[in-house]
Amino acid sequence: MHDSLIKLINDRATCRNFTDEEIPDDIVNMILSSACKSPSSRGFQTYSIIKIKDKEKLHTLVKLSRNQRFIETAPITFLFCIDYRSMMRIREIEPFPCIEADKFSNFWMSLIDTAIAAQTLCLTAESFGLKSVYIGNIINTLDQVSALFNIPKYVCPAFLVTIGFPKGNTKPSKKYSSSILVHDEIYKDPEIDVLMSAYKSKDGDRPLGNNDELMNRIYNTACQYHGVEYAEKCKEHMVKNGIISIFQFWLGNYYLDEDDFLDMKGYKEFMIKQGFNWLE
Repeated sequence: MHDSLIKLINDRATCRNFTDEEIPDDIVNMILSSACKSPSSRGFQTYSIIKIKDKEKLHTLVKLSRNQRFIETAPITFLFCIDYRSMMRIREIEPFPCIEADKFSNFWMSLIDTAIAAQTLCLTAESFGLKSVYIGNIINTLDQVSALFNIPKYVCPAFLVTIGFPKGNTKPSKKYSSSILVHDEIYKDPEIDVLMSAYKSKDGDRPLGNNDELMNRIYNTACQYHGVEYAEKCKEHMVKNGIISIFQFWLGNYYLDEDDFLDMKGYKEFMIKQGFNWLE
């Protein structure tokens, strides 16, 4: 039995190419039931899951998630939320002292619990031949996502999970091994050459070629974040080595703030509006 579980974990791969085949309701219900049996801090289960099949809503989610179109081609997407609303509603009937939504430590633990439930859902889906993908981009548009799904006070969207039957085979991505991620007794940095070797083996590089536009975008981002001197250092590394690293590509080119993204003030205002006062 343990061999099949380990194989399930090892074979799990992110999928962004789904068929339009519907998932039988009994399988969806079993997947969701498994997710709701996940462990949670103090057993409070301060999360909720919104099951989304409506094509219009899915189309809007595409726009709110960096135009990831597979969201509207897959049969189901789940919106996982941090949720203190049930607790607050029970409190109206059965009074009890409660500052749960005012403490960052509780918010942190609820986010962890939400992620555990989501991973349980994904692994259960795998056991039925389904594939999944996590989508965290909605963190940039929490206010718009909340409006789309009538998210009430004391609830905060966390991330999406899309599931469906895959088109073709999926291949697990390379990961750091336990020799990099696991520490014995105390935290200890691996030797830098060992770390760099593992990093390059896992992620590789992109040939720079004649891609001046991409290099300049990375340069401008580095300049904005860290100043001209550091930006010049980034550019020199790219030109000298003739490559663009995975971190340079994603963090200097793709994962950039856009005009409609929440800024720090927007996050604070959103959290306070939702009843989470730990930012005050």
